[in-house]
Amino acid sequence: MKSQRIAIAGGQGKIGKHIVEGLLGIKQLYSLEIIVLSRSESPDVSYAGSSAPVIAVDYNDQASLQEVLNRYKIDTIISTTSGFSPDPFISSQINLLQAALTVPTFRRFAPSEFTAAPSEQVADKVKLFQMKLPIIHSLRKAKQERPDSFEFSIINCGMFMNYLGYGNTKPDGHKAFGHLGAFPYIYDLSKHTADIPGDGEKQIMYTHADDVGKFVAAATQLDVWEEHFEMAGEVTTMNEILRMCEDVCGSKFDVKYNSREDVVARMSSAPEKAIENFFMENYLAIIDGDADLKRPLNLNELVDVKPMGVQEYLLRWWGN
Repeated sequence: MKSQRIAIAGGQGKIGKHIVEGLLGIKQLYSLEIIVLSRSESPDVSYAGSSAPVIAVDYNDQASLQEVLNRYKIDTIISTTSGFSPDPFISSQINLLQAALTVPTFRRFAPSEFTAAPSEQVADKVKLFQMKLPIIHSLRKAKQERPDSFEFSIINCGMFMNYLGYGNTKPDGHKAFGHLGAFPYIYDLSKHTADIPGDGEKQIMYTHADDVGKFVAAATQLDVWEEHFEMAGEVTTMNEILRMCEDVCGSKFDVKYNSREDVVARMSSAPEKAIENFFMENYLAIIDGDADLKRPLNLNELVDVKPMGVQEYLLRWWGN
């Protein structure tokens, strides 16, 4: 059955807000009821002439979570919670699922994934993604116990295309990032540089954050959820992305191709290097093939979303 009453956990965050906006964009078309779960009180989220109330919840209190989900008769939960600490990231999702399983209307859950590669594929390399595994294990257990009345999907979108907009000087250049943070990843068009893991021939998935919201919203209206949903605006090699960046900027980039040894040498056990290590761990996953696309882009085939490609994005924010 299609989703009708949807709760987005962490919907005021970065990718979470894009997903809320994607749902609000189709709210009236499908007569959806949408709520945003948050740790703090906030005004309603408004977009495209629709709005969703923000409900303050305590993720440590299953009884209060159950009360909210029951009150709004929620059938679908999309989690976009985030963090760099295992607790509360793990416990918040586990508590949310356990509370939801007691709600008669509840039948669908999407955990906080939305990564460059499925967390299960890269968890051996990317330590942060090990936090994402407990909820997946709990979801599989719930599915075994309720095979006819519960389904879940692990949703992946590749890298966010928006990071290619870092440093643009358009008058409305801040819009290039959407609700995401502004920083360069692999490519820095403002400096005409590229820091590429491996030889650049590995394929990567890129999706614009707005399109992630549209894909997820459209997925809620599918009759059946598959365990994995994969989406992308474009799948191409890092060297091809480099060529597009150089073309739109009109000059050659200063490019560093990083071997596995180069990446390992850049890593450090110092606490202040945690974020840099996270990126280097992703580099290793790319170099070693753990981040390779291993499943078809089924969500691209199942829903009617026409995503933005990399060249279109680059021309929008870097073209004359």
